[in-house]
Amino acid sequence: MCALVAGCSRYEYRLPETGATLEGTVTFGGEKVPLAQINVLSEKGQGIGQIEEDGRYVVKNAPLGLVRIGVNTESMRSQAISQQMAASYKGPGSKGASRAPAPRFISLPAKYQDPENSGITTTVRKGKNAFDIVLESGGK
Repeated sequence: MCALVAGCSRYEYRLPETGATLEGTVTFGGEKVPLAQINVLSEKGQGIGQIEEDGRYVVKNAPLGLVRIGVNTESMRSQAISQQMAASYKGPGSKGASRAPAPRFISLPAKYQDPENSGITTTVRKGKNAFDIVLESGGK
């Protein structure tokens, strides 16, 4: 049993090499969506990427073929709150020094979080694939 546990502790999950990259910008109601996770699913596999503060994302080794996409902001909520608190704390001896503005957090309708129900799809081929995701504020 010990060997099994030790073997498991060295296990690293790696996405299969597909030779495909999916990238673009995510917007919701006309605003760029910062600090979120993007999940890409197909019959052949899955890919995960992070949406940066400027709304841009990259999913390396994206699965090939028709993919379904979910945008999950809830997984990043605590990180955004922590960064907002850190940005607003001036601390003793700070002499009013200003810090960079805290990152924004946008809560999306639950519909967009699940790739199976989001309604967001595209086709991914080997190489670089550009796909901007435009989310409507009316989604529930």
